[in-house]
Amino acid sequence: MQDAVTASEWEASSPPSPAEEAASAPPAREGLAPLAPLSPAAYDKRRPAPAFAGFEERTRSVPVPAPLLGALLAEITDEAELKCALRFLWHQAQVPGSPKRVPAERLLTDGALLAALGSAERVEHGVRLAVERGLLLEADGWLLLNTPRNRRGAGAPARARNGTAAHSASERPNVFQLYEENIGMLTPMVADELRAAEEEYPAGWVADAIHEAAAGNVRSWRYAAAVLERWKREGKGKRALGKPGRDTKTLTAAEFLERRRRS
Repeated sequence: MQDAVTASEWEASSPPSPAEEAASAPPAREGLAPLAPLSPAAYDKRRPAPAFAGFEERTRSVPVPAPLLGALLAEITDEAELKCALRFLWHQAQVPGSPKRVPAERLLTDGALLAALGSAERVEHGVRLAVERGLLLEADGWLLLNTPRNRRGAGAPARARNGTAAHSASERPNVFQLYEENIGMLTPMVADELRAAEEEYPAGWVADAIHEAAAGNVRSWRYAAAVLERWKREGKGKRALGKPGRDTKTLTAAEFLERRRRS
């Protein structure tokens, strides 16, 4: 038979109440507030983004100044400024020759930036912050990386000869600008193909092919690439695509695409 338990012994052996536990708990460390429960909206924001499949073997790299991944990375607090600076570096890498200037309007209308930041106002805000911080220089509607060489040249008037301003090759529309103006937004894959085409074909052929695609209202790089292939095979200026005896100038874009599909 078990010995009888007194009331005081029973109280001593029973678990403490929540109030007693709180009173006996050690004091909270200063500066650490208890975590508040996440609201459904905040929880959605903390959900991980879809997994990235990884970079492909032949992915092209874009040069990034080391300070932007070091001290400046700690100083930049606005994501719009950082994203605009990185996107500028991507556009700058597409510019041949020197100085490497990017039209400010190109960043303000850039599809990738608009998708990343949500509005043209946010893009303009990011570009303005990058200029104010000194990451970028702005001169006559152009954006340049803030380097000693670019600072010396920014805003300098173009040299004139016989009263006519002398324009450098970099001021003329390059093939990437022509593509965006006549076909559509430039993607990294298309940029690589454009660069390869410029190396393969004679000077001016890629630009002419882009203009021909736009003139035929077929705003597609595939169409322009097919034009280049035809010129390479048959000679530029000869239009022998299609049935024998028929000039391809009379071949409509729809007919061309249909034949490409069947072939």
